[in-house]
Amino acid sequence: MSADGISGTGRHGPLVHRIWAALAAVLFVQCSPAAAYIGPSHFRLGDADLTPEGSGFEGWFRAESHYWTQEVELPEIRGINAAKDDLLFTVPAAPAQGSGFLAISIDKSRPAYDSMMDLCRAGQRIARATFAESSELARHPQEHGPKPDSVPSHYFYRLKDIRLECPEAQGAPEQAFALYFDDIEWLNFAPLSKSMRISASAAELGSLPITGLSRVFAITWFAASIDSHPDQCPRMNRKADDADYFRFLSEKEVTLARSLFGESGVGPERMAFRGPAGLNVALMPGIVPDPGHESPLGEVINGFDLDKEDGAGPPPQGVRRHRDFMSPDGRTGIDNQLFTVEGCVEGLRRSGFLPTIFNEGRAVGRPTALVEISGIDDEHDDDEVIVTFYFSEDYLRRSPMKVALPHYTYRISRNPEFSQDFARFRGRIVNGIVLTEPIESLHVHEVTAIETTIYRPRLRIELLPDGSMKGLIGGYLDWRRRVVWQTFRAADYENTIGFQAPAIYNAMKRAADGLQDPVTGEYNGISAAFEIEGVAAFVTPQRGTGHFAQRAQIMTEQD
Repeated sequence: MSADGISGTGRHGPLVHRIWAALAAVLFVQCSPAAAYIGPSHFRLGDADLTPEGSGFEGWFRAESHYWTQEVELPEIRGINAAKDDLLFTVPAAPAQGSGFLAISIDKSRPAYDSMMDLCRAGQRIARATFAESSELARHPQEHGPKPDSVPSHYFYRLKDIRLECPEAQGAPEQAFALYFDDIEWLNFAPLSKSMRISASAAELGSLPITGLSRVFAITWFAASIDSHPDQCPRMNRKADDADYFRFLSEKEVTLARSLFGESGVGPERMAFRGPAGLNVALMPGIVPDPGHESPLGEVINGFDLDKEDGAGPPPQGVRRHRDFMSPDGRTGIDNQLFTVEGCVEGLRRSGFLPTIFNEGRAVGRPTALVEISGIDDEHDDDEVIVTFYFSEDYLRRSPMKVALPHYTYRISRNPEFSQDFARFRGRIVNGIVLTEPIESLHVHEVTAIETTIYRPRLRIELLPDGSMKGLIGGYLDWRRRVVWQTFRAADYENTIGFQAPAIYNAMKRAADGLQDPVTGEYNGISAAFEIEGVAAFVTPQRGTGHFAQRAQIMTEQD
């Protein structure tokens, strides 16, 4: 082991050959895209029976993240060059046949760590092993829609004649293992050359009230509520630099690398490969020591009391103890742990790169999100109203100065890509504020962005005197999918937004406070709030007052 805490030389032997090979991969080789997969996958030595759908993996080793190709190209951002299509199901990134590479990370606190390290240090080849990955977690992050019946809950593979390497990074929470196999066999799914087309049905919404007024708004802004006050961050998080890339190299190796990269230094196309033995830390963020993540100061942030607990007593079942906040209007017990992770990432704040570009994309593209409040008898206080979340395929109407214009009419989409995610909330109006009860989930479509699924969402909407509205959507995010949203473009996003994948991965994991898995006891959800704004609008009357979902599906089928 070298003084820098790394052992293992990697696929290409001495580091000099590995660095040259890495540069060649960037400059000359047509790389293969690799899906960002953060979440549990499972590994078992020898042949293993396929577990029944929905069952656990007792007796299997568990990995926290993995990827299939050594030199990966950045996956596409769908919607840049053509209309984005959610109704796809991406096939796995595993090779169809022959030799290949699989990198996995194992939490060092798990028994699997010692077992795998013993095998690796012994230099023993593994004759056969079985690997399983979730079909849903393996999808491209911009896809949305039901899993086809022909796709299993997990893909199972048999790997044959495996050479194992285990480059170590002292202080890392997870251990990387590189598996070089001579052959692969798909056990329960046939390899496909392209993504599968899928179908979806319009959401079943039920009937709207036939009395009372309705107010409709076209959404002009949607972004995480992580801005508390201008001075909330004494220090902002930073992107990785050359020192991070050279961290695990000897002086001789650093000198060589500097001569190869030149004065421009390590570019974002290589920065993600700063793990031990050149492994990718964007795809496996736990394999290097946690560089630390800056968190904002302050006790005030927008959000909701999602768990009905103020932090003084024991947390409710399914909730991990966490720090509560106060809202700007004085409400207590606010749960917004996403604020603690993203509040000091410059490119994620309201004026940052991603919210700005995503909302500009929303304004010049489709779909336009619509919110309708129905059954209003009194706009100041009303015991019962219905709030419906729609999508329109019409563009948001704007002036030549790019100001959203009110009072335009929008057609509600009949496309099941969007109508599958229409949602209806029951609510009330208190002092001019619309408050809803939670529902199971809400999926917010973006244009060229990663879409956002909020679990157990609820709305808070303020009806403003000028006819517009502002409000919040609160609930839980799957923190693993949120990290994929931030890292699937690897160091390209680290560089542009200003963070480090290993830091934000560990921060998310620590901050997760909800959606507890009933089997593992782990918390897969992080509490969050999203700001929304909208201008007054109208919708076409073709939807009727009741069974729009069913009518939309009929019209779609007729088309």
